[in-house]
Amino acid sequence: MTDNSIPDVLRTEDKFLIVTHVNPDGDAVGSLLGMYLALREMGKKTWPISGEKFPDLYDFLPGVDSLITDTHSPDVDPHWIIALDVASEPRISGNIERFRNKAVLINIDHHATNPLYGQYNLIDSKATSTAELVFRVLSQAGYKLSADVGKCLYTGILTDTGCFRFSGVNTDTLALASRLLESGFDSYEVTRSIYEEYPLSRLELERLLLNRIEILLNGKLVISTLHYQDFQKLGAPLSDGENLVDRLRESRGVEVGILMTQVSEDVCRVSFRSKGLVDIAKIAASFGGGGHRSAAGLRSLVPLAELKQQIVAAIAKKID
Repeated sequence: MTDNSIPDVLRTEDKFLIVTHVNPDGDAVGSLLGMYLALREMGKKTWPISGEKFPDLYDFLPGVDSLITDTHSPDVDPHWIIALDVASEPRISGNIERFRNKAVLINIDHHATNPLYGQYNLIDSKATSTAELVFRVLSQAGYKLSADVGKCLYTGILTDTGCFRFSGVNTDTLALASRLLESGFDSYEVTRSIYEEYPLSRLELERLLLNRIEILLNGKLVISTLHYQDFQKLGAPLSDGENLVDRLRESRGVEVGILMTQVSEDVCRVSFRSKGLVDIAKIAASFGGGGHRSAAGLRSLVPLAELKQQIVAAIAKKID
């Protein structure tokens, strides 16, 4: 569903609060910062909000120092809220409840499961990333691309396509990447910062993940676990485990990779990756999560061992 009036709002209105989802990935971070910087360049009053600091690997992006993590700041007074890459309203990072009755919510996302929770909605599940949709509406609003905004949106597209490896990448995707590169930023700075500057603690986490792998369902499912004590022992933030699940589906014959991360004594975060045979968005949704056919996730209060058993059973039914 496309709301064609969103570009008009961006062009003519003012006072925008911009949010994204909890546990922000590259698309979430790039989309939020790209929209924030573009609106600021257009002369708008804009507040980039998150309930948590962005992962350190995105510190190279312009605008990251402007992120507001205190949503109770009296200086924040929006007329509009723009939610980017948020599949459902409860997954918004940061408490925006005090703004909801006086600000209009714009929902821009590429998750097929999005229930259209905004007063304005732009949902396109064929888009490879929300960053792609941000570029679209900014262009329609008459915005002229800067190198800073290009870098942020390129980061969103690069990470959500797995460096242009994932299903859905097409000529339009590559043409958009080329258009963003024309703005003048260094593409290698982006790829180096995200994929070649991990802290050594991440390497230790990967060793633990590989040591704990279970190969199930005749080699079609690979599952592993990490525990919050692992992160504490290594002095590593939870964000160091970002995208480690991709390692679990890289082998021939594997259809689904699952990483279960115990983030506290009570909460387990589950990341799913699929090569397309299994629609893991539907499986994640059945446990209260969501996402895409080939990449999804959830959080659960069910004990890890019990949750793993339930998830493996659900995957087995789909593979059979």
